[in-house]
Amino acid sequence: ANDMLVAGRGGELLDAIWQAPIYRPDGIVFGEDTFELLIEEDTFSQVQYPFEGLNSKTKGLRLGEIVVFCGGSGIGKSQVCREIAHHLIKNGESIGYIALEENIKRSIRGLVSIELSKPIHLQEVRDSISQEELRKAWEAVSQNAFFYDHWGSVDSENLLNRIRYLARGCGCRWIVLDHLSIVVSGLENIDERRTIDNTMTNLRSLVEELNIGLILVSHLKRPDGNRGHEEGVSTSLSQLRGSHAIAQLSDVCVGIERNIQDNDTSHLVTVRVLKNRFTGDCGISSILT
Repeated sequence: ANDMLVAGRGGELLDAIWQAPIYRPDGIVFGEDTFELLIEEDTFSQVQYPFEGLNSKTKGLRLGEIVVFCGGSGIGKSQVCREIAHHLIKNGESIGYIALEENIKRSIRGLVSIELSKPIHLQEVRDSISQEELRKAWEAVSQNAFFYDHWGSVDSENLLNRIRYLARGCGCRWIVLDHLSIVVSGLENIDERRTIDNTMTNLRSLVEELNIGLILVSHLKRPDGNRGHEEGVSTSLSQLRGSHAIAQLSDVCVGIERNIQDNDTSHLVTVRVLKNRFTGDCGISSILT
């Protein structure tokens, strides 16, 4: 300031002091500027689940959210996700289906099985259906489905690139990723917890960037005690395998429970909402058969 006065630039100095703009770094929004956001209509697409109880608690699926389905091995997590994928397709939505624990043949047969209400992965069932009926069912689900031809672990960057292509290149607004644990299971010399942390953080950012809905499957740790999840033990967020980031960064977390050892009740699947950021309503939502 003294140098400016000596140089005869006092007028500029006064202007710099009294006409200085308010400093506001990028990303800071004043509360008084948020009324338009308050009354703005939400632009996300809301699609219902095929399960009435889950819709009641969560108010359906929304773009920009991560929904995690978790449960023990063999409980039925993948089948629930197939049901949701089929439901989305039948409602005109395009989906990207990334099943890292099965090949594409099993994935497309699973979707067609739901369309026909018959388990066509069984040879005797498939032989009882005409080629014309099979093709008609296949055409009903294949047009809006895109698959990633891969099995087993895959590095995080490669996975993110495939999801980005499915969203931008194929027009998929919904991605099914089954499952998170296998993404890192075959990678050597890694810290599993940290790798899952990083993967979840990257998935969270990608969902926001692309404005897609991500349906994610995750395994659970074996609970304390003598009984496991295959015997109907209740699920909880603390049992999520590998990283707390799965629970922290998801918008909705749903536990799938079934006692596959009980002949009388093994056909019953309990759907329990463990986390619900949108409405806060948690607890048992549905009993599926």
